[in-house]
Amino acid sequence: MTNLTDKELCLALKSGKIDAFDALYYKYHKRLFAFLYKMCDNWHDAEDMVQKIFVKIWERKEGIDVEKSFNSYLFTIAQNEAYDLLKKRALLAYHNDYIFTDVEDNEDNLESKKRIETIYSLINEMPERRRHIFLLNRDDGLTYRQIAEKLNISENTVDTQIRNALNYLRKELPKYFKVFTMFLLNIF
Repeated sequence: MTNLTDKELCLALKSGKIDAFDALYYKYHKRLFAFLYKMCDNWHDAEDMVQKIFVKIWERKEGIDVEKSFNSYLFTIAQNEAYDLLKKRALLAYHNDYIFTDVEDNEDNLESKKRIETIYSLINEMPERRRHIFLLNRDDGLTYRQIAEKLNISENTVDTQIRNALNYLRKELPKYFKVFTMFLLNIF
């Protein structure tokens, strides 16, 4: 199938042919990785995004418009994924600076300590597996793929557990912090 055009490969992909998917993957994955690595400057994140993008391609195969450029479609998805990652990084950095700077600079700052203690007490109330997955991601900085491999579970399970943990925090944090609530809702 490697000698087929993108249009022919997309037509075959739409009908569920795995060979067409494989051909598109092998044709584009190196260029896609290079593009994403250049944008996010992290090998693991770029590799994770490549995998995530091709999962999306497979899941959305019926909706691919074969009359349009597959290359453009693929790199538009990649650009959006990279922007999402960079936005999450920026929010996380801002979040960490906002919450943890006061504690590091001034050990007497009880309000900051209280916020951190409250957040971690809520995290500790989560089911053990969810808490463990969430902390591997947030505290240890592991990607979904790394967590999945470490715990021998699917990336989808990791995603679901982290999403559930974030939803729980979004629901519970406003009960503890009135002024701080809007900021936390945007971060988590």
